[in-house]
Amino acid sequence: MEFIIEYSRYIFPCLAVIILLGCCSSLFSKRPKIKTVAFLVNAKSGESVPVNYWETSIGRSNSCDIVLSYSTVSRFHAVISRRKDTWVISDTGSKTGIFVNGEKIKHKSKINDGDTIVFGNIAYYFSAPDFGNKKDTVYISALVSKHNSKVFLLEENTCTIGRDKSNNIYLNLPTVSRKHAELTFTNGRWVIKNYSSNGVYINSKLIYESCRLSDGDILDIGGVLIRFDEFYQQA
Repeated sequence: MEFIIEYSRYIFPCLAVIILLGCCSSLFSKRPKIKTVAFLVNAKSGESVPVNYWETSIGRSNSCDIVLSYSTVSRFHAVISRRKDTWVISDTGSKTGIFVNGEKIKHKSKINDGDTIVFGNIAYYFSAPDFGNKKDTVYISALVSKHNSKVFLLEENTCTIGRDKSNNIYLNLPTVSRKHAELTFTNGRWVIKNYSSNGVYINSKLIYESCRLSDGDILDIGGVLIRFDEFYQQA
């Protein structure tokens, strides 16, 4: 018994080290490999910058996935992401905006292989050969009433909903609070924040704080059903 106790002082630490090394080996051997899914090609120099993620941040800050060290580029300028069967570029509150094929975007825009994207005054070509070069019409996020199909375009960075007439969307119902909820466009996505004691339902799930919205989500504001359309096609 004394023999076991004596040697266990050495055996257990050795086993712990072996287990730790095994865990570390498994962790590093199974790390996901970076895969280039698209490119940004500098229109002036021809330099290609790889896009390695399905959601890639772009800006002057070193914390961005793609760092563009130009004074006209904001610290957090844009996000390029792949959604469903397309690519989308979102303006994340930049000062100089984003131009796609010469047109300044509002919040976000679909992009295709060969499109020209300007951050500040720096032009790039977007290269994603597997998506072709078909040109899309203009898309903008919108809220669509499930009752009468009325459309409210989200053309600003914020949108308030409530019973008070000062709200962007006025709902004159006793079940709706004076300021019931607010939508805010931040970091390339729309987020809804609840201000009502009754809460807001998103896809039949009650929330009391905030929630990031996805295309097709159904909002229940005091019994009023509204669909969030992230890519509403303007006429």
